[in-house]
Amino acid sequence: MKRPLKTFLTYLLMAGLATLAGMAQTAAAAAGMAGMTAQSAVAVSAGTPGSDVPPSIEALEAAADAATAKRDYLGALVAYRTILLREPAQRTALLGTMRSLARLGAPQLALELAGRHPGLLAAGEHDAIAADYTAQKIRWGAIAADTDRGPERFAAIDAALAGSEAAAARALDPATALTGVERQLVLDRITALRERYRMRDAVVLYEAVAARPAPVRAYAKSAAASAYLYLEQPERARDLYREALRDDPGNLETRLGLFFALAESEQHDAALLQAESTLAATPPTIDAWSAATLHENPAYARVLAARSMAPLFANQPGEAWQRLRALSARAPYNMDIRTDYASSMRAREWPRQSEEELRWILAVDPDHGGALGERAGALLEMRDYRDAATALAQAQSVAAEDGRVKRAARLLSVHDLRELVVDGTYGRSSGGPSGTQDYAVDTRLYSSPIGSQYRAFGHLYNAQARLSNGTARRERAGVGLEYRSPLIIASGELAQGVNGGDAGAALSVAVTPDDHWTLRGAASTAANETPLQARLAGISARRVFIEAVWQAHESRSAALSHAQMRFGDGNRRDTTQARWTERVIAGPVYKLEVTGALYASRNSLAGAPYFNPARDFSPTLELANEWLQWRRYTRAFRHRVVVAAGRYAQQGFATGTVTNLRYEQEWQADDRLTIRYGIGRSRHPYDGVQTLRNYGTISLNWRF
Repeated sequence: MKRPLKTFLTYLLMAGLATLAGMAQTAAAAAGMAGMTAQSAVAVSAGTPGSDVPPSIEALEAAADAATAKRDYLGALVAYRTILLREPAQRTALLGTMRSLARLGAPQLALELAGRHPGLLAAGEHDAIAADYTAQKIRWGAIAADTDRGPERFAAIDAALAGSEAAAARALDPATALTGVERQLVLDRITALRERYRMRDAVVLYEAVAARPAPVRAYAKSAAASAYLYLEQPERARDLYREALRDDPGNLETRLGLFFALAESEQHDAALLQAESTLAATPPTIDAWSAATLHENPAYARVLAARSMAPLFANQPGEAWQRLRALSARAPYNMDIRTDYASSMRAREWPRQSEEELRWILAVDPDHGGALGERAGALLEMRDYRDAATALAQAQSVAAEDGRVKRAARLLSVHDLRELVVDGTYGRSSGGPSGTQDYAVDTRLYSSPIGSQYRAFGHLYNAQARLSNGTARRERAGVGLEYRSPLIIASGELAQGVNGGDAGAALSVAVTPDDHWTLRGAASTAANETPLQARLAGISARRVFIEAVWQAHESRSAALSHAQMRFGDGNRRDTTQARWTERVIAGPVYKLEVTGALYASRNSLAGAPYFNPARDFSPTLELANEWLQWRRYTRAFRHRVVVAAGRYAQQGFATGTVTNLRYEQEWQADDRLTIRYGIGRSRHPYDGVQTLRNYGTISLNWRF
């Protein structure tokens, strides 16, 4: 929550202060202004015998004036109420009481008194006090919005907004001049609209006020900046936060807002500096009165959390996770910090650990909007779609406007769409198994989820290779059903050759018991992996495949797989592959992944009419370089250069060099459409003859 309970109690104290001041217990403050002792002031106000000559009305008025001049409004209030004990209708004392109550932060009491004595306050002064009351109601409404749950938490702030409707309408008309009171109402209304999550209305009103000659106060600029940031306009938010800090450099909310605006503007170095400077300016402890009252500063934990989150924005989730883990251990009952810690787990690709942490948070604070939204996202990544929908509904009932809740809702809505996946290659070679010219296009179209866990799909596969002895083709169409759960992804497919050809079936299953291991298996009776050279000779093949994948986190993974193909001519091919991938450089713009791989195969049949080495072995090393050209929330453009080199040993032939150079671009239009395309050049020996191949690739993933 953005405001602690202590703030709520502070407002409660302010509201009751004027009533307490009406009692004689604080009369000493006014007595000091009139030159009396505390004892005599209490005696006068209480009417106790013992004061020889009670002060005159004129003396009490003088005491009130002196107290007001020194901004001792409580003392002035006591003096005025002492007068009213004698003369309840004394106009000067009534007017002074109204003004003192307003200045003490109790404008509602001042307005109630003015209502009982109409005509005392001038219209302009009455409006000014009413504007202060509206501002106070906005603060109360903001507290209710943070502490209550569901749509009803906005009732108080909606009531407060009603008090500035007329002023807002005038502000939106550039031809209408605003009074000082109206301008104050409009500036306070911007903050109220922000608290109400009416961000577009807040921005429109701010721009109307900013277009006028009078300067806008810092708190209104900060509120407008928050609205711009929520609307994903971080550059505008950044500039406004900076303007607000020039006028109010110590404002913590504005400092933190600038940090997030810089991070979301992809200015990560500047964001880190902002977090560091805010941390340096925030004391870890507060000593309110003496060493005996020393206690931790609650704002310090917020700033530490922001500083810990900085690497997460900069594509360094490992560092963010380490910082947040330490901070969570230091403040185990700070639910905001622990929610950020769970976010870092998701960034490390540990959704199950994240969901476990979030369940603990929600056991302590069931209405924590951020944790509810984060948990819905984690469940979705775990493929627990039914529970994800339930968790999202609960999150929306508590805080539908929370940023994490909105992101989870977006992810779930995208998941519920249809999906088209296309992978294509085209190549020209100097020879070898792929011939002189080849292409392959693999297309899958998935339905929307059926009962949350199933999806039907259609599958088209089309491949062709121009070989020395003819042109080989493979065209197949299939339909299937996919099942997804937190533990298993399974699919089954029935396929048939388009222009005749063999029918076949395919099954696949992947088991994910935790955040680190995935075990896969697949089998097909008419494998699309069958070499086109074999297809030209009328030979098909069955294939089985198993794989174990271990992923430590987003920057380290390993896999070991084995495949076996049984060809129609009696040949048996066994293929084993292993790889280790390490992300050695990670940053907001550039990252480098290094993959070491081993490949080995053997075939049982000699003299097959397709490339069929008795045994072969190939170690390779691949460097994948990726640059982020630009990113705007879910939209991004990346470049990727992949360089691979290794050796290839084929039984009966000399060992040769293999190389591969590939350049790719990736357009992420939003979270529904991603297109990747590239060109490359490879060199590989087959039967002792070096073969060069120039190729292009394209991949599309579209949800609609």
